[in-house]
Amino acid sequence: MGSKIGEIIKNRREELGYDLLICASQLKIQTKYLEGIEAGNYEIFENSFQAQGFVQNYMDFLNLNSVTLIPRWRKEVLDFFKAEDIFKESYFKPQKKRKVNIILTADKIINTSLVILFICFLSYIFYTYQQTISAPKLDITNPQNNEITENDIIDIFGVTDKDAELKLNNDKITIHTDGNFSTSIKLAEGINTFKFTSINPYKKETVKILTVIYRPKKIEVYNPPIESNKINESIPSTTPSSSPAKKTITN
Repeated sequence: MGSKIGEIIKNRREELGYDLLICASQLKIQTKYLEGIEAGNYEIFENSFQAQGFVQNYMDFLNLNSVTLIPRWRKEVLDFFKAEDIFKESYFKPQKKRKVNIILTADKIINTSLVILFICFLSYIFYTYQQTISAPKLDITNPQNNEITENDIIDIFGVTDKDAELKLNNDKITIHTDGNFSTSIKLAEGINTFKFTSINPYKKETVKILTVIYRPKKIEVYNPPIESNKINESIPSTTPSSSPAKKTITN
């Protein structure tokens, strides 16, 4: 079927010197749909909503006045899309938002509060249950296992559960309110073994063992070699010096 609007669109495209492929690329619309619009062939469209959307985008791209042309296009294709009844005023006019009136009553407030309290109670029970069956977390940030150091003091820090009790080789370590902990330990030369034990209030514990190797830095004393010629110069000569011979002059 022919289309006057389709001819207008096609003439405008040719006037601008646009190829169909260029239009399709810019609009992100397949070429077959643009050809269908220009030829008035709307059988290729899935539904009327798709057809009108593509037609309006095509008009806007070509700087055509879609405000005046779209109503003409609707009348032109009315019979073709009559079965879908797409030209109802309710479709083309923005629909008014429905107002939802919420009436709060004392019963609703009480019931809502009870539901919230019940959910909070269940969350607390679940959290407590998780604590009773799971061991506390324990992450040692420093030192690394099998770390080698030349310093005789090493800083130790990490994180565990804030309500846990932490021990390092049976010595208690203070845990901050956020669960972080830190301390410093003097190392013995050789291999040092650290046993971390974190125990939560439900007697569940996590144990980690780390080793640190302390190798003191050796201090080398430099003794420069003594040169032999300098030794010879420092020793006085014992060879007697010869005196010049005296000459006797006879008159």
